[in-house]
Amino acid sequence: MVPGTRIRRKDSAADVNVNLEIAVLLVVLAPFFAAALAPVIHWAFGAFSGWIFALVPATAFAFLWTFLGPVAHGEAVAIRLDWARAHGLSLSFMIDGLSLLFALAISGIGTFILIYSGAYLKGHVHQARFFSFMLLFMGAMLGLVLADNTVVLYLFWELTTVTSFLLIGYDHWRQAARRAAIQAVVVTGIGGLALLAAAVLLQRITGSWELSGINASQI
Repeated sequence: MVPGTRIRRKDSAADVNVNLEIAVLLVVLAPFFAAALAPVIHWAFGAFSGWIFALVPATAFAFLWTFLGPVAHGEAVAIRLDWARAHGLSLSFMIDGLSLLFALAISGIGTFILIYSGAYLKGHVHQARFFSFMLLFMGAMLGLVLADNTVVLYLFWELTTVTSFLLIGYDHWRQAARRAAIQAVVVTGIGGLALLAAAVLLQRITGSWELSGINASQI
């Protein structure tokens, strides 16, 4: 978050009817729901299912696009759901300039990948598996770039580790695919340990698990 950015924060615990919190959570969670339904949808629609799956990131892109105006004027939209209040942990996400840029890139490029792979992998025995792994990876990436809480960020980082392993190695009978998948999980696993160590260190210094709080401390 850029220093001096104004944060518009809404606390979902105070009002269960707040739509913004639900919408932001759906941006992150919808790809996981779609991934769970991927085998059934692919069985019903075949290669055309790529267009159906593409509706998930396309809808997320359209929703995130509406934040361009507020973010361009220096605002940041933050949501927070209490998780482990006694330990200062919460499920929090923030949409500011940097996170919005990456979220738009993930959802926009992901839309075209799903459409293209529907035709490119037409008839492939594991096409449904590819769609499922791709949607899981997309959801993990969206959670990663939108997370404000460093513990949540770490958890989504580990999800990208697992889903990238599955995605790269979905053609598991090929030795090259298996080797590349193992390399990916080793590199991202080491990076995850470094990320966790940095999150704990920053919390000890600033007293906050939130990226916005760490930034405000100006250490």
